[in-house]
Amino acid sequence: MRGCEFEELVESAYRHTVRELGLENVKPSLRLEFESLQTAHDAIHEFMLLASQLFPSKGNKEISWHRKSAFFTFHWEGFHHAHRSLIEALCAYYNVAFLLLRTTLEIVLKGAFWECMSHKEYQQDCQVLDSDGWGKRIKERLNEIFKLSVEVKEDSGEISASIYDKISPIIEEPDFRPNIKTIVRQLAQWDILNPIPDPVASIYKDIYGRLSADAHVVPNRTDIGKRILSMPDQIFDQEILQDSLSEYAHCLHEVIDLAIVVELNIMRDFIEQYGEVKANLQERVETLEELGLKYSLIRAKKLLK
Repeated sequence: MRGCEFEELVESAYRHTVRELGLENVKPSLRLEFESLQTAHDAIHEFMLLASQLFPSKGNKEISWHRKSAFFTFHWEGFHHAHRSLIEALCAYYNVAFLLLRTTLEIVLKGAFWECMSHKEYQQDCQVLDSDGWGKRIKERLNEIFKLSVEVKEDSGEISASIYDKISPIIEEPDFRPNIKTIVRQLAQWDILNPIPDPVASIYKDIYGRLSADAHVVPNRTDIGKRILSMPDQIFDQEILQDSLSEYAHCLHEVIDLAIVVELNIMRDFIEQYGEVKANLQERVETLEELGLKYSLIRAKKLLK
């Protein structure tokens, strides 16, 4: 095949892909829900920006980002999932958008859980895990791993992401696979979800429960199901559904508010110990307020007292 013919094929494939992406829906979607979508989008970026603000400066040799690397490995992933989720919603692929949003929530919760489990003070204070069937199994397996060598215990706190190396052989075992409800309960006991009221009800049953309907392919949560209910004459067209777009923007905002709460609580020790970090957070308070991040703002203000 000659070069010019190949380039023509690539260009044709590109135009076809652009149409299938639904990019023509982005601008109309923004017009319909501009304020709420802009706020949710900016909140995603605030979640990422705070990560760089909650560490002491590079000149402080006592502190390394490795101390929180178990969380920030997942944090980076959560940011990109949330961003991609928003793009899918703008293109009118709502089921995909909600699915990615559910994954974003799981990423943040699991990252926080494993971050805590990499530190001795949390390992020794697992009241929820100690009273839960799955929790007992996971603690037993972790104890087996930690007994293998003293080095495992010593390095997991300073390089928290090292816990992933230790659990990688068993992470996909059904008896070891994290249970979101138990994770929420344990994070609440560790004060990682403060100040969100009744986390099991508000996070697991409400937010996670709503998003799970998309993951479990409940008929009226599929895109075609939504169209049958709202526009039965155009069920096979990838048209914008304003109600779904509005619902999505609200849900994204809720998830990011929760994510920033988790982020602040994971970084609580740095905020409380280092004036530089506290000053950085103080500079972000106005933005948290402008973005309507209710629980993030409450937590930030409390940490700044």
